[in-house]
Amino acid sequence: MHQLKPAFFNNNSTVKLPPGHTKPPLLQIISLDHYVPDELHIMLRIWGRLWDLAIQELKIKNQFNELTRTKIIAEMNRIKISFGFWQEQGTQNWSYTSLIGGNKEIVLKNFNFEVVFNEERAFLINRLWRDFYQLYINMKSNETNPSQFANQTKEWLNLFLTPSQGEPNTINFKIGLYRPKDVTSYMHVLVNHLPEFMERHQRFGLDVFSCSPVKKKNHDQVSAFFRKTMKDGGKDMERKSAIFEILHYENRSLYFTQKGTIDKYPKPQHIHVKKKLKN
Repeated sequence: MHQLKPAFFNNNSTVKLPPGHTKPPLLQIISLDHYVPDELHIMLRIWGRLWDLAIQELKIKNQFNELTRTKIIAEMNRIKISFGFWQEQGTQNWSYTSLIGGNKEIVLKNFNFEVVFNEERAFLINRLWRDFYQLYINMKSNETNPSQFANQTKEWLNLFLTPSQGEPNTINFKIGLYRPKDVTSYMHVLVNHLPEFMERHQRFGLDVFSCSPVKKKNHDQVSAFFRKTMKDGGKDMERKSAIFEILHYENRSLYFTQKGTIDKYPKPQHIHVKKKLKN
């Protein structure tokens, strides 16, 4: 395997920085306009931020209790998502189920925050989540107008930064949503850079740059490691590398798929015999 030479990396302090940058690009051989944001990771990271902010708000209000956790789990069950909370051993910290991309998209579209927030607060949060879901759908389509998308992202960011109104601790006070310090780098990319790349690559869309197949492959490999291998275990001659077992399993799957074996032989029929009840 060839090693990368130090000159491959741009660690020259005399290089003129691009506008808006505090450090030179890591790889000098790749032009900045060749870095394309991945729509899947934008959705995953912003979803994570929105979820953390919602949970954090419940904790600040001392409402992250057993009843609230039960309501969240029930709402997840309503939208057909397997979800749970558990307390880390020896700590006061709570962890929750890590959702895959498809399940996060379902939550983004359907989760109703009225189960844990008052009606007015839930309306704002629900709107923020639904609007971001629509942005996610639009960013994957090559039919989306980049200029309109740019305006939509700015409107969404303005909604995210909805300020509080009135004097605190008064009857007319209305709490806003989130603060500028809550904005993440992925939100910055969504608003300031994604429309540019959508316009540049509108001919075939950003979806062709998606890392979704890579994430799916990684998920399949992890599943195969735990379900199809001995995890580098076994004794003597029976011991095999987990990587070898995964490759063997993949080769068998590819063979049956390419040869049409699955289509040639119908799946076995399961017959259930019910005992006849006496009248």
